Amino acid sequence: MDTDDARALIALNNRFYRDHAASFSATRTAPWQGWARVVELAASASDTKADAPLRVLDLACGNMRLARHLARTLPRTRINYYGVDRCAELASADCPSARPGDGDGRAPENVRAHFREVDILEALLSPTAAGNNLEPLGGIPACDLSCCFGFMHHVPSRDLRLAVIRALIASTAPGGTVVLSFWRFMDDERLAAKARAATERARATGTAPALDGNDYLLGWQDDASALRYCHHFTEDEISALARDVANCAQEIERFFADGKSGALNRYLVLTRSG
Repeated sequence: MDTDDARALIALNNRFYRDHAASFSATRTAPWQGWARVVELAASASDTKADAPLRVLDLACGNMRLARHLARTLPRTRINYYGVDRCAELASADCPSARPGDGDGRAPENVRAHFREVDILEALLSPTAAGNNLEPLGGIPACDLSCCFGFMHHVPSRDLRLAVIRALIASTAPGGTVVLSFWRFMDDERLAAKARAATERARATGTAPALDGNDYLLGWQDDASALRYCHHFTEDEISALARDVANCAQEIERFFADGKSGALNRYLVLTRSG
């Protein structure tokens, strides 16, 4: 996939989240099942911090619900949370610093939440991007736990996915933990049917952008025009990405979680070398 095609898919998703921020955020309030393991990893990392706060990076943070979940499940842990997203509308829809807790209007006492609006994909596609690092996040300290949930399926092309993962690792302290989720929506019969139908409909009308293998378009609720670009991940693809970052991070585990099947997402856990 060339850069122009990748940018077209990124623009499609940027429009979707800008136009549907409120309705999307309303469906993203509960924590994912797989986050139970993330909490365990956060607690383990916190145990090594002595009196220092746990530093958490949440790339593509959406409405920052991970911050609220960590605040509730680790009430004795001080956390400096850094949320990064292209869509400020999503963050402001339910931002922890504004409406953090269980609807009580008070900020969680153990979490300091920071939000930065960054288009990480455009930054990595830019000719000035050096070394596929996270230069736009230079003000964020190296984190103990770096997460990226519900985003990798929106990243077009294998090279750009690899760049995102390398950027996440670069923003993690040596010995720190990186956790990513990879959506397996084509393993779900209902979602697979919707993806095929939306993609075929766009192709029939000549509105479908260029797509690679395992790339699809998905609608939103009852709006057939509200299309998102999504990539379905195979196990081989995830394994290849893990191998390609082995020079800077080691895989420590992989597991399925989420959805009615308990296998809608495949999680990859890495630890940064050094």
